Amino acid sequence: MKIVMLTVHEATSARKVDFHFWAEVLAQAGNQVDFVTIGMSPLTRLKPQARQFQGPFNTWTEVAPRVRKYLWRPLFHPLSLGKAAIDALTKPLFALYPSLLSHNLLDGISDVDMFIVENGAGLCLVPTLARKFPRARFIYSVCDRIATLHYHPIILEAERAAMPFFDLVRVPAEVMVADYPDARNVQYIAHGLDKALFDEASVSPYPPNTCNVVSVGDMLFDAHAVTCMAQSSPAATFHLFGRKACLETALPNVVTHGERPFATIVPYIQHADAGVAPYRPAPNADYLSQSSMKMMQYTYSRLPIVAPAFAANGDHVSVYTPGAAHTIAAAVDRALQYDRTSIDNSDVLSWQGVTQKMLALAMASPATSGVGLPAPALSTPSLAPELGMTAGA
Repeated sequence: MKIVMLTVHEATSARKVDFHFWAEVLAQAGNQVDFVTIGMSPLTRLKPQARQFQGPFNTWTEVAPRVRKYLWRPLFHPLSLGKAAIDALTKPLFALYPSLLSHNLLDGISDVDMFIVENGAGLCLVPTLARKFPRARFIYSVCDRIATLHYHPIILEAERAAMPFFDLVRVPAEVMVADYPDARNVQYIAHGLDKALFDEASVSPYPPNTCNVVSVGDMLFDAHAVTCMAQSSPAATFHLFGRKACLETALPNVVTHGERPFATIVPYIQHADAGVAPYRPAPNADYLSQSSMKMMQYTYSRLPIVAPAFAANGDHVSVYTPGAAHTIAAAVDRALQYDRTSIDNSDVLSWQGVTQKMLALAMASPATSGVGLPAPALSTPSLAPELGMTAGA
């Protein structure tokens, strides 16, 4: 199959997310994968915190066997500056975003069988792409609730407009299924894990006989909570990974690593004494209890976890109340005393398992165009036990 991914991420980024792992799995199984990065334009410079990518832009580049990338950088893209008046003024302009699709991009995906679309600007393109490629199937992979992200209002409208075209809406937390009552096929499929990477033996990056706590990622990063943790546990060293994962005031037992290639972070997780998921409160953020990739990585590595109550799931998670220093300190103490050998990690899927499950559910749904596609070319019988299938299923 020819599969086109529409995502805000870049194919060769050191910061790997689900789309990167899906691309690897699909390409290894013999599929052609086109990794199209969207949601950027010259307007990106108006947001200093936005990710800046290096070219070449608007051209196809081979990056791996059966994997190409395309960094689409049109004249503009839907972007919110956080001002309602400006969003209202820019809405008519941003409504023209699909008309900017170039011939070079469209010709490159003319034989597409399936689109996998992420939250964001890609939603604006779905009706146009569905008309241009009527035999293609569409999967909507919801990474986060749109309400928790600072999108332009036109993207919220685009999500509703795109819904009839999706053969599958995949959500990473069970509670999010109810967010899409009008979707004809919405399914909870948890994030996966590169188990082979975590199963590899590694040398501890920590000094011997030290206590180390790791925090990976910067989404909704609560610097106050981490400060409380570090101050209440001076014998432990806290390691922060993520571009925006940092404290306002430096502490002697907090090491800020910044954004690092994921493979270099894994040993820090494997050899830590506990993991932290320091999410700050946000509207409708309860889904993080199941969708948080860092918590999945901690669980697979059998790390006790420190997390706010609204994002907690599992007996090995020590909860605290954001803003309440005494509960934060107590949660760290409980985590560091927890018996990690008792942590059950058997429910964690590999990325192969997640990918096959997602495609199988999409292919089982009646095609929106009324034209069926052949079964996905995934030859991975070893995944059957992991998915709870019999060998011939």
